[in-house]
Amino acid sequence: MLDQLQQRFDHPNVRFYQRDQLVMIELNNRYGQATVTTHGATLLSYIPAGGSDLLWVSDTAIYDGSKPVRGGVPVCWPWFGAYDASKMGADPTDAVKKAHGFARYELWEVESVESIGDATQVVLSLTPNASIEKAWSHDFKLSLAITLGKQLTVELIGENRSDQAWYVTEALHTYFKVAQAPGLVVEGLEGITYYDKNQDFAPFTQTDRLKVQAPMDCVYVDHIGAVVIKDQGRDIKMDKSNSASTIVWNPGAEGVKAFADMPDGQYQHMVCIEAGNALQNGYELAAGARHVMTMTLEEVAR
Repeated sequence: MLDQLQQRFDHPNVRFYQRDQLVMIELNNRYGQATVTTHGATLLSYIPAGGSDLLWVSDTAIYDGSKPVRGGVPVCWPWFGAYDASKMGADPTDAVKKAHGFARYELWEVESVESIGDATQVVLSLTPNASIEKAWSHDFKLSLAITLGKQLTVELIGENRSDQAWYVTEALHTYFKVAQAPGLVVEGLEGITYYDKNQDFAPFTQTDRLKVQAPMDCVYVDHIGAVVIKDQGRDIKMDKSNSASTIVWNPGAEGVKAFADMPDGQYQHMVCIEAGNALQNGYELAAGARHVMTMTLEEVAR
């Protein structure tokens, strides 16, 4: 498998290797390094040249393919959170185990590896299979393009290949590695309405710069701009396009105990700030149409 991938997608800045049961794809160029696994098309690492990893992965993450790797950037598609039968149709038979959709559970195909100028890009894709069809009867193609350049660019491309429209909610569920999550300042959400899951989705307005709480589970709606994470010693900028929601999540001291693949104390060193289209920002994808949601990550000078 690895030899076949390396031969088919031979590129001086890309190597394939295995970790436990998962195939890893590592991109290296003068801009840094990025690693993605074909299991769930989950981006697991982004290290800008001369910097440290922007992404957090649990010390006890599982790499045997039995579940998504805890951390990195899982793909939530075609629904974010719990399946909403009122908007998406009859409840799929395995909705309970498929929280955040099926994409992050599946094995994706490597579609292409190439240089784009002096950047390096890998594209992975997912189409219906027997497992997916139990939960989702529509024909589709989902692609994830990761481009390592001056910034890291992640594009989630959904195509409706069926003859009817269907409803989508989605997110790039990005786990950022930070020195201290509780009290962490995030700029760019000022004035935005958010719905707090920990308070029965009651609506609030962010009046000042966000200071992350633990626990926290909030969807900021109608937010199309960038955010800047004011981490200790560095600023991390997440920008996006065709994303109208920004989700902020940290499980806190009690919530983390529900995750067997996350040590109890690590909630203090990660925060999820996600580009997405959730709640009322979900959209109908017409038959034959495609939607591209893009996220860019970079360290920025203070």
